[in-house]
Amino acid sequence: MLPIALLALTLAVQPGPASAPAPRTSTRGEAYQAFLEARRLEAGGDAAGAIAALEKASTLDASPAILTELAQLYARNDRIAEARKAAERALALDADSADAHWMLGMLSVPASVMQGEAAAPRDRAAIDTAIGHLEKAVAGRSYDLNVPVVLGRLYLQADRPADAARVLRVTWERENGAIEAGLLLAQAYERTGQPDEGLRVLGEVLDVEPRFFRARLQQAEMLERARRWREAAEAYGLAAQENPSAVELRMRQATALLGADQPAAARTVLEQVIADRPTDLQARYLLAQAQRELGDGTAAEETARALMKIAPADVRGPVILSQVYADRGDHARVVEVLTPVVEKGAVGNPQSALGVAMRLASAHMALGQPEQAIAMLERTRAARPDPMIDAYLLQTLVMARRFDRAIALGKEVRAARPGDLQVGRLLAQAYIGARQPDAAIAILEAERAQRPDDPSVTLALATTLADAGREARAMTLLDQAEKGFGTQVIYWFQRGAILERFGKRAEAKAAFRKALEVEPGHAPTLNYLGYMLVEDGGPLEEAVALIGKALEEDPDNGSYLDSLGWAYYKQGKLPEARTQLERAAGLSRTNSVIQDHLGDVLLALKDEAGAVAAWERALAGDGESIDPAAIRAKISRARKP
Repeated sequence: MLPIALLALTLAVQPGPASAPAPRTSTRGEAYQAFLEARRLEAGGDAAGAIAALEKASTLDASPAILTELAQLYARNDRIAEARKAAERALALDADSADAHWMLGMLSVPASVMQGEAAAPRDRAAIDTAIGHLEKAVAGRSYDLNVPVVLGRLYLQADRPADAARVLRVTWERENGAIEAGLLLAQAYERTGQPDEGLRVLGEVLDVEPRFFRARLQQAEMLERARRWREAAEAYGLAAQENPSAVELRMRQATALLGADQPAAARTVLEQVIADRPTDLQARYLLAQAQRELGDGTAAEETARALMKIAPADVRGPVILSQVYADRGDHARVVEVLTPVVEKGAVGNPQSALGVAMRLASAHMALGQPEQAIAMLERTRAARPDPMIDAYLLQTLVMARRFDRAIALGKEVRAARPGDLQVGRLLAQAYIGARQPDAAIAILEAERAQRPDDPSVTLALATTLADAGREARAMTLLDQAEKGFGTQVIYWFQRGAILERFGKRAEAKAAFRKALEVEPGHAPTLNYLGYMLVEDGGPLEEAVALIGKALEEDPDNGSYLDSLGWAYYKQGKLPEARTQLERAAGLSRTNSVIQDHLGDVLLALKDEAGAVAAWERALAGDGESIDPAAIRAKISRARKP
C-alpha cells in the first residue's frame, strides 16, 4: 500500500470546500468544536491529542465528513487499518462520498505504483480497487489535481493508456504547472501510438521546468525509441548535465550519436567516459565502433585489444575485433577470432549469439569454405532454434549450390511456418537451382494469392518466372503490376533486371532510369545501370559517376567495387582498376565474375601469376555468369612462355 511519507504528502489538508459539518444542534456544535480542536492540535504537533479530539467528534456526530477527516488523520499517523475502517464507515453512510472514495482509493494504491515501478501481478487487484474508488472521487474533488494524476498513473499500470490520456489531458490543459500530469500524459500518448503528441507534451513540461530531470530523461528515451537519434543525443546530453555522475547517460548519448551518424562526437564523449572509468567495457566497445565508422581501423583494433586485456572472457572484445578484420576483408582472421567464441557458446544473449554465428558463416563463405559455414550454422541451429538461423542456413545452402539440402530444409521450415515469405522465396530459389522451375513458381503463386497487395511477392514471382525462362508470363505479370506498384523504386528496378535478363537492354536501361526518377539514390539501380553502360561501351564517364554514387551509399559492397574496377579497366586506368578489383575480390572471394575481372586486369598489368591465381579462384567459385572453358583457355595462354 501507499508508504507513509507519500500518504502524509497526499493526504494533507486539501484546499476546497469545507468538510466539517454545520453545527445545527448542541451535540453537533460540540462535535464541531472537537473537530476544530483536532486541527489545532495537529497543527501544533500533538498528533495523539488531535486523534483523540477527532475520535470524540466522530462519537458525537458520525457524519461522513468527520469520519473521512478522521481517516486522513489516522493515515498520516501510520494507523492504516483504522484509517480504512473510518473511511468505510463514511462510505456506508454516504455511498457517493467523494472524500471517502478518495481516501479508500489512496489507501489501496500499492507503494510500487507511486514510486514509478512496474506493479507486480499480485498488486493488480489492489490497483483495480483503487481505480474503482478514485473514478468515483474525481468529479467530487475537482479542486484536487492529485486525484486525476494518481488515477492516470494507475491506468498506466493497469495497461489502460487511453483512459490515462483522457483524465490526464484535462488536468494538464487546465493546469500546466502540474508537471507530473504532463509527464504521465506523455507516457500515455506514447503507449496509445501517439509518440509525437507525447514529445510535444514533454516539450511543454520542460518549458515550464527546464531542469526537470525525469522529464528530460523520458524525452531522451522516447526520442531514442522513435529512432530520432540526433535529438535523442541532445536530450541525453542535457540530462547528463543535470546528473554529471551518471555515466550511463553519457553512454546512451554516445549510442544515439552513433545512430545519428556522428561518430566523431560519439568518440569525444566515449573518450571522456573512459578517462573517468578506464575499465568500462561497454564504453570501449562503443569507442571501437565509433573508430570503425571514422575509418580508423588501427585505433579500433587497439581499443578492441585493450578491452580483451581488461576482460579476457568478455565476448565484446573478440566480436569488435572480428568486425575490424571484416572491414579489412581479412576473413581468415575473422574465423580465427570468432570460432572459439561460437564453439564455447560464450555469447549469452540469443540474438547476439545468432549474429556472431552468421558473421562467422559469412567469413567462411568469403573464404570459399561453404561446408564449414553450413556445418557451423547447423550446429548453431540445433543448439539455438530460431527463425533467423533457419533462413540464414537456407540462404547459405542456396549460395553454396547445395540445392537438394536447401529444398529439404526449406520444406521442413515451411511446414512449420507456412506464412514465412522469406523461407518461401529461398525455397523457390533452391527449386530454380535444382532445375525444378514449376515447383518454384507454384510456391510464389500461392504466396501472391495470399498477399496480392505486397509488391515484394509479385516481383519475386516475376523474377522466378524470368529465371525459369518464362518470358511472356514474366512480362505480362510486370505489366499488370505497374498499375499498383509503378510508383515504387523496387518495381522499376526489378523490371529493369528482368528485361536485361531477356536481352532487352535498351528497355532495361529505360526502366532503371525510371527507378532513379523515383529514388535518385537507390544504390542497386545506380550500380546495375552503371555496369550495363560499361558492358555496352559507354558513356563510361556516366557509368563511373553512377557507380560512384552507389558506393557512397554502400562503400563495402563487393559487386559495386567490381563494377567500378571494370569501368576503370574499360577506360584503360589499370592501376585504379586493380585497386578496386582487389578489394572487391577480397570481399567476395567466391564470386566468379569478380575473380575473372581481376584476372583480366592483372594480365593487362603483366602479372601473369596473379592473373592465373584469380582465374583459378573464378573456376572454384560460384560459377555464375562465367564461361569456364574461356577461363581455362586464358589460364593456358597465360602459362605459355
